[in-house]
Amino acid sequence: MARFDAQKTTAAPRPDREPGEGSARGYSPDFATLRGALESGRTGVWSWDIAADVVTWSDDFELVHSLPPESFAGTHRSFAHENRERDRPKVASSPAEAVRTGLPYLARYQVSSRDGGEGRWIEASGMISVKDDRPERMVGLCRDVTERVNLEQELRSRIKQQEALAQLGERALAEPDLEKLLNDAASTVALTLPVDFVEVLELMPGETDLVLRAGFGWKAGCIGSIVTSCASGNYARHTLDSAVPLVIDDFAAEKRFKIPQYLRDHGCVSGMSTVIAGRDGRAYGVLGICAAKGRVFGIAHAAFLAAVGNLLAGAIQRRQLEQRHELMIRELRHRSGNLFSQLLALFSQTARNSKTMADLEAKYRARVLAMANAHRLITEAGWKSTALVDLLRVVLGPYLERISFAGPNVDLEPDPTFSLGAALHELADNAVKHGSLSRQQGRLELSWSVGRAPRGVTLTFNWIERNGRPARRPRRPRRSGFGSRLIGLVIERQMNGEVHRTYGRDGLSLRMIVPLTHERWPTQPAAPASRPADA
Repeated sequence: MARFDAQKTTAAPRPDREPGEGSARGYSPDFATLRGALESGRTGVWSWDIAADVVTWSDDFELVHSLPPESFAGTHRSFAHENRERDRPKVASSPAEAVRTGLPYLARYQVSSRDGGEGRWIEASGMISVKDDRPERMVGLCRDVTERVNLEQELRSRIKQQEALAQLGERALAEPDLEKLLNDAASTVALTLPVDFVEVLELMPGETDLVLRAGFGWKAGCIGSIVTSCASGNYARHTLDSAVPLVIDDFAAEKRFKIPQYLRDHGCVSGMSTVIAGRDGRAYGVLGICAAKGRVFGIAHAAFLAAVGNLLAGAIQRRQLEQRHELMIRELRHRSGNLFSQLLALFSQTARNSKTMADLEAKYRARVLAMANAHRLITEAGWKSTALVDLLRVVLGPYLERISFAGPNVDLEPDPTFSLGAALHELADNAVKHGSLSRQQGRLELSWSVGRAPRGVTLTFNWIERNGRPARRPRRPRRSGFGSRLIGLVIERQMNGEVHRTYGRDGLSLRMIVPLTHERWPTQPAAPASRPADA
């Protein structure tokens, strides 16, 4: 084996060159100039004696391949050994094919990095010289093309991402089943980036927790059962509060927030997450990815994940709008035929429990007005979900300065809004006539929470009266009035909930447990069914 001599050579002047002419014609650079050009272009020169299997090379050859000086063995076999294992067959077979066919040699391969990094990409090219009709020597160049390869890979990745977004957008327009679309989106993200895990987290009513609604790569039984908190200091809260995708290079080293245990249990090392936006500036949930090995996610990855999140947000809102229109049509058809039955039944029950015509008029007017107010809330909101706080403010408007509220944001669909509005009206009416709101110093404490139960997501609502009329012996009323029976009817029978009452010296304490449905992840509407009058 041998090296090229780094001797400086001087070219003889050409006879046709005039004194003082520039380099446009007949300029022959010396060896130092050529070597400087090779070094600046990260190019090595080599020559392979085919018969003797001896390689002659320049110093730049070892530099290009990240080899220490004097470390190259100088044979074609040793040259192939320096390449990544996956590229060795290609590097070994390409020169033999060039020798056999006499065609130019061209190969691209990656050499191992001495520091454990990605390594460099090298492109080698050569030409065969023939003597006595036999291949004698191959002379060529080795160039560092790492930047070009990275740009090509980036371009291919961007094209792949755009194609994936286009296909996912078509499915979002055509797929009526949103759950299927969410899982398709998770699979698309996993295969496009690629990553080991993808999660679609749904923000639950109350906006304190998220549930794993769809995903890719998770253990069996995790979808629908994993719940993670979005309280302050948690990974989910940082994602929801971030205006851009949140990138984590190493979960184990993360100090900004707490990493959920389920990510640790699945061996997640790196990750990225973004918000799935919702209407009115609120979030529907989180779209996240995780890798089981250390991974650096760049700007292109973040842009793709954000684009998928926006696409899902648009699909959810479109499906909500369609469902809302269908609901409006069904409800209008149902209520137009049922409204008169409700009013007649309400009048009959009120009359049965009224002592005078004036008493009947006052009670009936108040109950019909409560129904009208609940209906107004729903129709003004476009027949979509109504905030529980808004319903409380309408029902208890004249007494707000004597009432305390404590609870998360909860949205109610139209039917629960009507039912809960009727129950709250009866409770307020009783408090004004006989309870804490009948005295100036009386107070009312309202609190609620949202939790998961075997029947699904439930709302627990507490009504506690303070400083009511004093009583010598706290006792339960001997006979339940129509208001109490109406509360039991709408909460226990219509909403399949529970009502628990206790009577203390301060007044009534009542707890209602109501199953919640919500439209964050709409499903295909069920076939309309006939319903009895809500009386």
